[in-house]
Amino acid sequence: MVKISLISPVHNEENAIKELISRVTNVMQANYGNDWEFILVDDFSTDNSAEIIKDIAKKRGNIRYIKLEKKGGQTGCFKAGFDNAKGDVVITMDADLQVLPEDIPLFMEKMENGYDVVNGIREHRKHLFKLRFVSRIYNLLMLLFFNCPVLDAASNYTAVKRKYVEGLDIINNDHRYIIPIVIRRGAKKIGEVVIQHKERHSGKTKYRALHKYVKGGPEIIAAWIRFHRGRYDKVTRKT
Repeated sequence: MVKISLISPVHNEENAIKELISRVTNVMQANYGNDWEFILVDDFSTDNSAEIIKDIAKKRGNIRYIKLEKKGGQTGCFKAGFDNAKGDVVITMDADLQVLPEDIPLFMEKMENGYDVVNGIREHRKHLFKLRFVSRIYNLLMLLFFNCPVLDAASNYTAVKRKYVEGLDIINNDHRYIIPIVIRRGAKKIGEVVIQHKERHSGKTKYRALHKYVKGGPEIIAAWIRFHRGRYDKVTRKT
């Protein structure tokens, strides 16, 4: 067991991986010693991301590499990370360095003060206006459908006690609904922290505003139906 499990989905981030791991390592060792692990989940990258991670993992015991058995997007990566996490606290974080590893202590300060979930609010987002606009609509829908109590539900930079995501069977784009799901599973004390958001320096964004706009409504309704049918109440065990 370790104190903290960090989880980052990875798809074609070869230009960011070395810096990401280096910065995570520096932050974690400075603040938490050796009591952490960093799980990088490869969603069928076609560049050298996997080779870079595996090479570093051979040299650093805190770094763990997982490859999905089939392409699963962020939800598949989150599920694999949750299933393999050993830490008491799980933190999800994108791998593109638009959010900063240096903000991890902000989350942990609140978690150590008894919070069940802490979510990041991206201050001064560097995304295009159309994507920021769609996110505002999404956050409104999250409030209306799920009574989701956070301001930036789509940030993907979230700390949660592992017991609330252990055995969680998520599908489709359920990673977007982690916060209401864990609240339904018993999480009560929900906190937020303001985090930095930077320009993407390499690679291509995985987000498309038009796709989110067209697919978002039906998707959130389908998730709401699964939510109220009790899908996420169940605990699945690895075989």
